[in-house]
Amino acid sequence: MNSKKHLIILILRILETDSDRENPITQTKIAEDISKQYPCDRKTVGRNIKFLINTGFPIVKTSKGFYMSNKTFTKDEVAFVLELVRHSELNEEAKIDLCDRLLKSLSRYYAT
Repeated sequence: MNSKKHLIILILRILETDSDRENPITQTKIAEDISKQYPCDRKTVGRNIKFLINTGFPIVKTSKGFYMSNKTFTKDEVAFVLELVRHSELNEEAKIDLCDRLLKSLSRYYAT
C-alpha cells in the first residue's frame, strides 16, 4: 500500500470521527493517534491537512486545532435518532448493535 495515501486517509478519518467545532484536534494529537499503527509526526500531519484543505475538504483551523465542518448530522439530530432506536420494537441486542454502528460512523463527541 502507498504509505502517503494511507496516511492521508487516516488523517481524514480522525478529523471526521474525533473532532467537531467544540472539540478540535491538534496536529500533535493526530500524529500520536496515527503513530500507534503507522510512523507519523506533527509536521507530516500539517502538510497533509493543508493538502486536504486545498483539495476542498471542509477542514477548519482554530487556535485549538482542526475539525471537519459540515457534519452530516448535528448533535441534536444524532440524539433524536438514537432515542428513536432505543424506544423501537427491536430486541435489546439489535438496539445496542444499531446504536454502536451509528456512533462509530459519527464523531465520538456525539455519544449521548
